[in-house]
Amino acid sequence: MSNFSIIFINLKAAIAVVAAREPALTALLVLVWGRVSRMAARLERLVALWRAGKLPKARHPSRAGLQRAAGVRRGYPTAAGWLAAEVWEARAYGTQLAHALTEAEMVAFLAAVPQAGRILRPLYRMLGVGVTVARAGARRAVRPVAPALAPALAPAPVPAGLVLGPDGRFFYV
Repeated sequence: MSNFSIIFINLKAAIAVVAAREPALTALLVLVWGRVSRMAARLERLVALWRAGKLPKARHPSRAGLQRAAGVRRGYPTAAGWLAAEVWEARAYGTQLAHALTEAEMVAFLAAVPQAGRILRPLYRMLGVGVTVARAGARRAVRPVAPALAPALAPAPVPAGLVLGPDGRFFYV
């Protein structure tokens, strides 16, 4: 779990380099840098509380908070892996994050602290990491697909969100 902080620090450094180099992306990447910083701070706090055995009790969400949260929308792209496409070095840190989540202590942490999965889920999507944190109360059961039939049954993905164009530039579909 000590590698966790290092992964976030290096990811923020990679984002900062691209933000300084690409003026068209600077405003967006500054927002993302701040969001990743807040994610790291919240996760480090949760890990410290978990290790000390002082996790906060689950609170019931208020109706006013849910309504207020639904009305606020950030200007982040929504396509899976968009950050990894813009910040090439972020792919390496996404892979390191996926590997760190397979460690025994991290698996126990994610099982004990469901808030951590909710914090990490947007980062997974931004980086296009194939590892997902299973929700504790997931209601839908996923049916396994036979390995031989998987390529034939999988429909071709429809491009949506941020798409790489023929000239190497990104555009929204």
